[in-house]
Amino acid sequence: MAVLLGGCSVEGEPSPGEPSAAEPTGLALPPRPRDVPINGVDPCSLLTEAQRAELGLDARPVFDLSPSALYPGPEVPACVIGGNVPRAITVGVSVVTSAGMDVFTSGGLAAELRPTSVLGFPAVVAVPTRFTDYCTVVVEVAPGQLLDIQFRDGGRRPPIPQDQLCRDAEGAANAVVQTLLASR
Repeated sequence: MAVLLGGCSVEGEPSPGEPSAAEPTGLALPPRPRDVPINGVDPCSLLTEAQRAELGLDARPVFDLSPSALYPGPEVPACVIGGNVPRAITVGVSVVTSAGMDVFTSGGLAAELRPTSVLGFPAVVAVPTRFTDYCTVVVEVAPGQLLDIQFRDGGRRPPIPQDQLCRDAEGAANAVVQTLLASR
């Protein structure tokens, strides 16, 4: 699970008193259509059985609570779900209540960031620059609260191209937000 949450690493942190090398990304994100707080939301409830089947996820969802190098504060609740047919994949859904989109818009991540929206909510597609076996979509649903959806190649050959993993991560993010909105 630590790999799922720590996939987008922070570039070298400056020493205290040393200026930061990270420049703001300048990403223009749309405003949230409304606030949808996610305190206490079980990440394993955010993909329905039908949505999991559509995404090719046939394994049992596994809840995890782990610290994150990317997000400050308490441990991050996450759900990891695998799939083997027709391809080997893993999806991680994290409910982050300790950080906002500024983690991504302030610069310093080892990822190419592309602004987008998911059902009207501001989002970022984070395409790792060091690793090509996953892609992440982060959706801001309330002030200082994010949904982090990661789509990862399961290791079969040939590997799933990263651009396809990003499209799949966006599809999974749409499903997650759709389920969240239906429950509120």
